Amino acid sequence: MGPRSSRPPEDTAAIDKIAAEARAHSDKDKLGALALDVLSRQAEARVLFAGRDFVDKRATEHEVTRESAATAHGNLRTILERGPETDTERTLVAAFAILGLDARYAKATEEERLVLVDRFARQVDWLEAATPYAVWQLVDRVASETVARAFWDEVAQSIVDDTGERGRAASMRGRNAARIAALSASSSEAAKAALEKIGASRIDAVTRGMLAAFGGGTPSAPPGSARVAGTMRTPRSRGLLRVLSLVTGYALIGWALRGILRLAGVRREAELALAGTDLEVRERRFAFGRQVRERSDRVALTAVLAAGREVRYPSLHLYIGAIALATGVLVGGTWVFEGARSGELVLLSIGAGLLLGGALLDLVLDILVPAQRGRVSLEVSMLRGRVLRVDGIALEDADRFLEAIRAAR
Repeated sequence: MGPRSSRPPEDTAAIDKIAAEARAHSDKDKLGALALDVLSRQAEARVLFAGRDFVDKRATEHEVTRESAATAHGNLRTILERGPETDTERTLVAAFAILGLDARYAKATEEERLVLVDRFARQVDWLEAATPYAVWQLVDRVASETVARAFWDEVAQSIVDDTGERGRAASMRGRNAARIAALSASSSEAAKAALEKIGASRIDAVTRGMLAAFGGGTPSAPPGSARVAGTMRTPRSRGLLRVLSLVTGYALIGWALRGILRLAGVRREAELALAGTDLEVRERRFAFGRQVRERSDRVALTAVLAAGREVRYPSLHLYIGAIALATGVLVGGTWVFEGARSGELVLLSIGAGLLLGGALLDLVLDILVPAQRGRVSLEVSMLRGRVLRVDGIALEDADRFLEAIRAAR
């Protein structure tokens, strides 16, 4: 690879010129595929030189001739065979490697794209830390908007993954500092979105401090904002099962049993928290007012099929209003009819009052009750039919939590 320079090239105009030449090259796809293969091999093998035989073999596979590899800053094939010796040559190699990533990304399936970007982001980590290559500065200059967004998002995810217990190691913190610095140095919207993603995730205090220092301020989303707590319940049956439980009286037995257990101090409390791309579930069981068990679980957001909220007893006011109106119409109508038939003014007045009272109660329950912002239930459906239901959550907290899940997925 040649002698290592003390620092990467700082001439922005020169970097822009190299990036523009790479993008405009007539054989950029073939040269990009070759550069990506060589640079990836160096990163995977943790070596500073891929070897002439490997370069020649890959050049033949990608149909890169000596003539087609010519650029204004040197012959790419020759540079790769002997190893780049200057910052300009390393910038040229990195620019074509990003073009190779872009071309490969466009042809890949959705699943292959995730693997491709993840692997390249990890390779760049090593190249930036252990070699004179400066790849991060070229992403916005060379990659398409789609690839740049995917790449910076993967860098952000790597930062989140390497925090906490793993992030206590000096090497991890140093790597995260470099990643955050690269994101902060980028002026692209993709990098800004990546920084916001990190700030909204559960990261340790040291990483959050680095994020504030490099990013110029504390992220808007404080740790712990994506967290809700309440009482865990058995998921409510729906459709025909719900109707059968009401008709057969099974629902009434269940309500009575839960009431007895509540009086005895038996309950389950749950706390759901968003931790990067995972959902942390902490459950505590109580008996006679004392905690008897606690367990924690961690579920990947990719395993979450659906998440939503509903007001507790959402139709209760409608049921009561309908019953009140029906009762008022039935009883009041009968009394009005009897009063009119018999000429009893008192009976007629009572019947009219019942009709009016039932209508007013129905109106109040239909308008005023829904306007009250109270507690809601949160349901999270996961793979293999697992459903978590947590009651007693403030409406604002539930909405904030669901929004955080949508943003992290």
